[in-house]
Amino acid sequence: MFRTKYAPTALATLLASLLGCANDAESSAPTQNGGETPGTARDDTNRPSAGDMRNSTSGAMAIPTAGDTNRPSTGDMPMSTAGTMPMPPSAETPTPATGSIDPTGVWWTEVTTVGSEVLPILDKLTGANIRFVMRVEVSGTAPNNDVKFDFCQLQTEWIDPMDPNNITTIGFRPDTVEAFSESVTVDLGSLSPGSKVPLPSLTFHGGLDESGREFDENGDGNPGVTAWVRTLVGIEIEVYETITIRATLDLTVPDENTLTGTLDFGADALIVSSNNPIIFADTAVTITPDSKAVPITAKRLLGGGDCASLPATIQFTTVPPAPPPLIPPPVPGQAPAP
Repeated sequence: MFRTKYAPTALATLLASLLGCANDAESSAPTQNGGETPGTARDDTNRPSAGDMRNSTSGAMAIPTAGDTNRPSTGDMPMSTAGTMPMPPSAETPTPATGSIDPTGVWWTEVTTVGSEVLPILDKLTGANIRFVMRVEVSGTAPNNDVKFDFCQLQTEWIDPMDPNNITTIGFRPDTVEAFSESVTVDLGSLSPGSKVPLPSLTFHGGLDESGREFDENGDGNPGVTAWVRTLVGIEIEVYETITIRATLDLTVPDENTLTGTLDFGADALIVSSNNPIIFADTAVTITPDSKAVPITAKRLLGGGDCASLPATIQFTTVPPAPPPLIPPPVPGQAPAP
């Protein structure tokens, strides 16, 4: 009965006395060998060295966790200024993706959507298929990346719902559509997976110089740029016009070889003249998609290249034929060339 009731109290008193005596002896006795009292016997088996148990700034000794026999030395895990040992990061904690994406190179995109177009004689046509292929080349270094946009192909096609054989196609020859080019300088140095592509609004001009004056930009001897029209079961007409295309791209970067997002665009043209007298000058032509957020995906074109290097799977099947070669008029007083 006595042992059960009073043993804890007696044991506590005895331990307190022993500890008090030990502290007194330690404070008064000379020390050597790193603070050990001479003549004191001790089992050093598996005991960390003094170099493994450094004092913090407050003088408290950092005690290793019991049973941690493979614990690295504190030379590998330095103490913080507060005297606490930093814990190693958990192996299960995922590391966020911080890798940057180099945007330089050549990208291409094919856009297909539906919209309306206002044309001479035919007036407004709804449900027209609008397609274009664009090449984008990024060069230079941040914060001054040069981004050049080139149209490789541009075409609209309207099928008469009353007569599927009556197809109206408007397109541009490759040497003409090259004139629709735009270059901007932007900072693309902070691109990473999931980030936005900081592109400004774009304006493409065809047949117009920097001051807005009309000129023969594709060099075929006709004013403006030449549009090719096939309508009324195969009748072909050339239209010489100035054209302005405005576009806003909202793109993100899902991975290093892809850009995805939406496109808002529209085209306005003004006919200067035509090779057919039924088409009058100063007639407006407009192309307007039904959606202001047309889905778009751009892929990096490995190896670079120009528009002729684009994958054959996206080349248009209906391409306007090349115009006949120009034969300049003879010089007055001379016989024409044979």
